[in-house]
Amino acid sequence: MIVVMTKFPVKPEHKEAYAEHLKASVSRHSVEEQPGFEDMRLLAPHPSPHGGENNMFIIETTWLDMPSFLAYTQSDAFKKSHENMPPHDWFAGRPSVEIYETID
Repeated sequence: MIVVMTKFPVKPEHKEAYAEHLKASVSRHSVEEQPGFEDMRLLAPHPSPHGGENNMFIIETTWLDMPSFLAYTQSDAFKKSHENMPPHDWFAGRPSVEIYETID
């Protein structure tokens, strides 16, 4: 199984607006209809009692395998999911993508 974490550093003053954007955006896309798609979670930052403030939003998706995820990145659903991005000034840096494979 493949877990993909797309991370978005968001400026503190835009956290609420970005959370609303994510909820609305995900409901408009058909990622859940893609072959090999298993699950999605939207993760909002929470301050750590030991590490201070956190500004990283994460979209976590789970896929059956890497070919399924790669096929999604070439799909119309993927293109649509990136059409209505929020303003650049909401972000504190560039998004990043991390891909993991579960240990069985």
